[in-house]
Amino acid sequence: MESKLLLRMTLALLLILAASCEKNKIFENSGYNAEITGFTADKCFCCWGWEIKIGDLTIKTDSLPDVSLIGYSISTPIPVEIVTGKKKISCSGNPDYYEIKSLKLAR
Repeated sequence: MESKLLLRMTLALLLILAASCEKNKIFENSGYNAEITGFTADKCFCCWGWEIKIGDLTIKTDSLPDVSLIGYSISTPIPVEIVTGKKKISCSGNPDYYEIKSLKLAR
């Protein structure tokens, strides 16, 4: 009886872990229509960089493939097409940082 309960609990834990791993990889190695909504110049952990809105979610990046395309002064959202890479920094309570493999202005 105990072994069946232990097996069920182990399976439930594995399912929860698998689901959380998929959620964390949602932005890795994917292409998106997005908007760059701002740039923060503060040099602190999980502060500095560009904010990118994809649907209802926000991610950040500390570098862009071509900074001259976007710049640092952003007054209105800039529509872009991006391809993300791996997550670089996890920021609990703030948007996580991702590598941006390619970026071009949306038409």
